[in-house]
Amino acid sequence: MELKSLAKEWRIWVLVSALALSTLFLAPTYGEGPSGETTIETSINKGLELSNGTRVLISPNSTNTSQAQAQRVADIIQTRISAFGLTQASVRTVRLGEEFSVQVEVASQNRTRLRELISEEGSFEARMPWTVRDNSTFSLDGTDHSLTRTEQGLRAMGETYSEGDTWRMGGTKWYYANDTDGSADLEMVAYNGSEVDDVLTSSSQITGGRGSYQFRFQVVIDNGAAERVQEIARNYETVIAGGGPSSAGQPYLGLDGRPARLGLYVDENRESGLRMAGSFKNSVVNQPSISGGATTNAEAEDEMQRLQAILQSGALPVPVKIDSFSTVSSSLGSDFLSAAFLSIIASLVAVGGLVFLRYGDIRVVVPIIITGASEVYIVLGTWFSTVATLDLASIAGIIAAVGTGVDDQIIITDESSREQVRSWKKRMKRAFFVIFTSAASTIGAMMPIVSPSLTNILVGIAGLSLIGYTLVKSRTNQQFLVLGTVVSLVAAFTFTLSPSAFALQSVRGFAVTTILGVLVGITITRPAFAKILEQIQ
Repeated sequence: MELKSLAKEWRIWVLVSALALSTLFLAPTYGEGPSGETTIETSINKGLELSNGTRVLISPNSTNTSQAQAQRVADIIQTRISAFGLTQASVRTVRLGEEFSVQVEVASQNRTRLRELISEEGSFEARMPWTVRDNSTFSLDGTDHSLTRTEQGLRAMGETYSEGDTWRMGGTKWYYANDTDGSADLEMVAYNGSEVDDVLTSSSQITGGRGSYQFRFQVVIDNGAAERVQEIARNYETVIAGGGPSSAGQPYLGLDGRPARLGLYVDENRESGLRMAGSFKNSVVNQPSISGGATTNAEAEDEMQRLQAILQSGALPVPVKIDSFSTVSSSLGSDFLSAAFLSIIASLVAVGGLVFLRYGDIRVVVPIIITGASEVYIVLGTWFSTVATLDLASIAGIIAAVGTGVDDQIIITDESSREQVRSWKKRMKRAFFVIFTSAASTIGAMMPIVSPSLTNILVGIAGLSLIGYTLVKSRTNQQFLVLGTVVSLVAAFTFTLSPSAFALQSVRGFAVTTILGVLVGITITRPAFAKILEQIQ
């Protein structure tokens, strides 16, 4: 083998470049296992079966749930999980009978936090308090609204309201919270979750210590909400706060001589309350702060991320219920991964042994194993560390791709070992014709799993094209016309059955990985193997 000549081949350089790029994406580093042993860690996105994680099946708590509704729920939950910082998460819609559900897989076993993120409706409101003892006036939209407390309840807008009632006054939603100590305690919505345009996570900060930690971050609200906040703020007095060095002497909005606290509610539950600066009365503030607290730094960060996730995703369109929870331990996931890679290595070694028995030349065996392993490495590096998640179905696809790759390499080897009646170029042309035909057949067989609807459309177009070609050319060959008609009818029939892609989601990874492995093989590894074999002979 002339290494200098081989080093000048661009096909070899394409293979080497692909391997280098895959290594860059995989970013292998040394780590420490649970027992203290040294392990190699990569950036491969592992599925639930290969890592410790949780699978949750949820369904909208409503009748006749549409696919669009389920997809909207899935999109919101995906946003929440991403905003919360959970990695290697998969959220997808599934069809169970006639109902649509959402399946969530995430590399986390914190069931309590997952339950909150998934099941919370996510309705957010920031409410300001107001107290009415006998009579009170509140200005909104340039109108002074009278509020009167009576024995029957609260009188406003010509109506009488009782505890727990809600109404709208001056374009603002009001709550009658309770009636205690001779006063009616009311709340009005300053802004809600739908009016939050952005969450400024870069402004997040956690302060405090010794059992009392506070978090704070800013949000961006739209102009209409900001102007409403200013209009509401003008109804409050200004008080000077006491307390710690950071707040002493600062002006705040006040009620009954004390700072009025803006209540933050998620799904009608009060999360926290914060004082509002007196500057809200004089200017339109588009970036108010959200704050809260916890006893530990970790709990404060956890709670802050939960609020940020809810504000970023918005409220769910319908309530949801959790149908099932299942978890996979880290040890079981590690066993799955080890068994998967051992099966790939074993398949390459077994193929190498059979090839050696067939040809009796180790120089042929080594390139087959190296290019086969390279194909696996490239798929792992360029696909599963950047785009997709590696699961058991995907590993099966890798093994299938390795099998087709070895078949192609054997075809190349057999063709090259024929008597040299034809030139090397013609022999390789024959071999690659078979290889490309086989690849096209494999991709065609996998496409119905990837996208049933698209496959039906393409098959129907092919059938109609065959009919059209036969009629335009005035062919008397009836079998083409019959074949085109049968293909078109089959495509139309299967299309009317509405084959669901949801039922195939569990094996879609197998199909996509097989197609990707075949494409990597025919474009990168097979041409490189042919050049190596040419130099050997």
